[in-house]
Amino acid sequence: MSIKKRVENKEIEHSPDNTVCETIVLLRNRLQLSKADFAKRIGYSLAHLRRVEKGESLPTMEMIESIIKEFQLNPTWPFLDEGEDLFTETSRLQADEVSSSAGSRLVQWRKGKGIQQKELAAIAGISLPNLVEVEFGRRRMTTRFAKKIEDACDISASWLLYGDEQSKEKPCGDKMIDFLRKTPEARKLVWEMMECEND
Repeated sequence: MSIKKRVENKEIEHSPDNTVCETIVLLRNRLQLSKADFAKRIGYSLAHLRRVEKGESLPTMEMIESIIKEFQLNPTWPFLDEGEDLFTETSRLQADEVSSSAGSRLVQWRKGKGIQQKELAAIAGISLPNLVEVEFGRRRMTTRFAKKIEDACDISASWLLYGDEQSKEKPCGDKMIDFLRKTPEARKLVWEMMECEND
């Protein structure tokens, strides 16, 4: 039965323990994505995703289809029968490719800065074996891993993970957000620049 038919037949019911909401949480955790990253990838606000994950808001058919398309899931997700694969073969191959690319970007950046693996591991607070596995593409670079490098080395987690060149240098990450929280003058300046751009 198609997702649309299941929705029309009210197989997705709005309740605090809604199984579809729980399935979304399980998927996000399996992909090792933060709520913010997951929401951005599927084109929804972080606030909306939070409501869905808590069971406070019902995921629409459009949201489910967006998740399936973005992560190339089995078209019957989230209503998989026992034994059905979560991912399509294409998505598995792409995941391997993304993992390898993230590791390659990290190696490229590290060597460009003349930093040894042992040194980077110590600076970022990650284990050396884990770093080696990621750089060789044998282990997937997680958001948490990339964030540790971003915080320690001022190189964008988005660039490491997805190759986002615009955000590569001077990333708008936790370090900048913490600074803006503590510095009203800087916040005011940023807001003025944003308002000028919107005019």
